[in-house]
Amino acid sequence: TEAPSPSSTPVESLPTPPVNTNGDDKDIADIVPPSSPLIKPVTDSQPTDFKKYAVVVAIDFGRWSLPFSVYAQSTTVNELVVGCSYAFAEDENIQDITKWHKYSGFYSKTPTLLLYKHKPLKVQDWGNGARLAMLKPNTKDSTLLKCFKLHLSDNQEYGELPPLTVGSETFDPIRPIADYLKLFHQNVMEELRKGFANNYDPERFRYCLTVPAIWSDRAKTSMREAAIRSGIISRDDPVERLILISEPEAAALYCEKRSESWNLQHGDKFMIVDAGGGTVDLIVYEIEHLDPKMPRTLKELTKGQGGLCGGAYIDENMRKLLRSKLKRYIKSIPACAFEMMMDEFVQTIKPEFNGKETQYLQLPASAQCDQTDESIGLENGILLLTADELNDRVFKPVINRVIKLIDEQLRQCQTYINAIFMVGGFGSSNYLYTLVEEAFRDRVTMIASPPRGELAVVHGAVMHALHPDKVTSKIARRTYGVMTRMKFEDGLDPEDSAIITVDGVKRCSTRFDVYLQKGDRIEVQDHPIRKNFWISYPANTETDLYAYDGDGPIPRQVTDPGVRKIADFPIEIPQLPGVRAGDRVDLQIDFVFASTELRIEVLVKGQRMSFTSKLDSEDA
Repeated sequence: TEAPSPSSTPVESLPTPPVNTNGDDKDIADIVPPSSPLIKPVTDSQPTDFKKYAVVVAIDFGRWSLPFSVYAQSTTVNELVVGCSYAFAEDENIQDITKWHKYSGFYSKTPTLLLYKHKPLKVQDWGNGARLAMLKPNTKDSTLLKCFKLHLSDNQEYGELPPLTVGSETFDPIRPIADYLKLFHQNVMEELRKGFANNYDPERFRYCLTVPAIWSDRAKTSMREAAIRSGIISRDDPVERLILISEPEAAALYCEKRSESWNLQHGDKFMIVDAGGGTVDLIVYEIEHLDPKMPRTLKELTKGQGGLCGGAYIDENMRKLLRSKLKRYIKSIPACAFEMMMDEFVQTIKPEFNGKETQYLQLPASAQCDQTDESIGLENGILLLTADELNDRVFKPVINRVIKLIDEQLRQCQTYINAIFMVGGFGSSNYLYTLVEEAFRDRVTMIASPPRGELAVVHGAVMHALHPDKVTSKIARRTYGVMTRMKFEDGLDPEDSAIITVDGVKRCSTRFDVYLQKGDRIEVQDHPIRKNFWISYPANTETDLYAYDGDGPIPRQVTDPGVRKIADFPIEIPQLPGVRAGDRVDLQIDFVFASTELRIEVLVKGQRMSFTSKLDSEDA
């Protein structure tokens, strides 16, 4: 529910929304119907001074391992990695963190692994250190957690996930994410202190975290909470010290920066295909550059879409093929030997396969099966894999789903697309590029895989932290609104929603008052949606936000199927000199929908404050 109002006491104990202050003391239901002109864009918000942050640090948290893995242990398959890049606001030159805990080489990513000791319950090691520790004997009193970021996904996009159990305790996913980010951030800070970043107070560091496009608003709120618990930022820091960006939007900023190399100009349109290990996210942008003296900007042309058809599903298909071919021996093959076969596939066959050549897989000596079995193509311990079976059973089922997503995005766009940029670990696959190019070369002028495409997201996140206004407008992914009171209509409103307000009018207390409809274009800069309320000083208050994801008629009630409370914004009223307890205080609340993370801005007595959602919403 929204903030309690001192002006109207509902029957029994039903909560009520705040009171609108558009020139009178009437209930908001009397004067503001749905889609009212009073719900209007705001053009006078004060922009944030982003230049007060001297260093920006971007964290691409928990993307799937690249097919060109640098690690040879069995955990390479279906493992999440995290990368970090940074830049100084003064010169905007992006640099990567390449030195990681207990890894002797130089690489831009490190695995998201945590090793917990059971008694006492604590983190024993992390990253590559956790992997190395698990290779040692006597690890029965320890648990290795990986892929814990996936547990923030509310809608089971990744299938049934095992619980995050350590010893006798089951973790909320925020705990391991916060534990990992704390240690990861310490590593990053140690590396930054070795350079010029040591000249700046850490309070002048600004952070940008990437999140999957298919995550719910609640999952994004959980990610912010994990960052706070990790100590990267404090709960008292300004909201803008940590910003979130969706992975495909970050990739778009990276590609736009390099699009001049491909001669893309004002009005040209390009599609991002961000193909990682788990998901493939797609979205289309248009370049805006009317004034040559001003920086180029982007606007979304589609609301984007995604699918579970990343490179990890090729790995899973390969597992099924091996189990099928080796079914006669599978019970006698140790798990470690099977994982060694998978590692060889991931590192040698998967990145080089072109769809035409027969491949050969060396079985480890520990596989404990016949050295030669002509019925399955096994000769002298080498398993023959034909191009046809690899195409039909391993690669094509996944790649065809990517091609279908691209086709659907082109149809959704309903306009000519000048370029497709393929980024991400799987997006760097030569075979995927070849098949996409064959499928769409007659419909798209250029299909490209930018250099260092695996770093497109984290570098794009740095660019976003430096220039948050690069994308000027977006397409709403959901229908948003609040619960409000409106005059009761017999036959349409449920009787149990009825209340009698102080003016003696019977009202429905659960109406879904829509602020923004799915598919609407949202102007990013200074265009929140504003409403005016008042409260009784000095009580803190809150306001809720509801969402509907469907494409059909918008429900009438917040209690109707498909409508869920997705955000609960606590509003802390500051000390106001000269205002006495019980006095009426006017609030101006701006709902900001254009950012990756939902937030509100509240203006009270000349003081402007930003708030993000708290974690007890029902979004799932």
